[in-house]
Amino acid sequence: MSNLLVLAGIRIDATASSQEEAVRLCGSVLQELGAVGPEYLDAMVARENIISSYMGEGVALPHGTDDSRKYVNFTQLVFVRFANPVDWEGEKVKLCIGIAAKGDEHGELLGNLADKLLDESSYSTLMNSASEQEILDLINA
Repeated sequence: MSNLLVLAGIRIDATASSQEEAVRLCGSVLQELGAVGPEYLDAMVARENIISSYMGEGVALPHGTDDSRKYVNFTQLVFVRFANPVDWEGEKVKLCIGIAAKGDEHGELLGNLADKLLDESSYSTLMNSASEQEILDLINA
């Protein structure tokens, strides 16, 4: 997953008061990086309303609908970890990894992220590290 995450796309002490606000924050960071147009944020929320991006263990992977790929300029990940967990339909989310996929690599991205999240050491680093560089290196490895 080399270089799909950049330092400017990492937030390790974010705040959000709701699931929608958390999803929009991920979309806003993707937009700040130039990866998506503003329409993609609404598509992320729309996708979340169809099916939750909650993956378990305090992690969500918000992304847009298939139709919203037209608003993606290039494939990019963002890493948003919350100081206080966000209520996610009765679950608590501490980490959102927002995804903008330009082409068909979406499934591969999710698989690679799942592998990192299932590894106990990597999961602990992602959930607790105060080093943005350490997070960047781990995700891009």
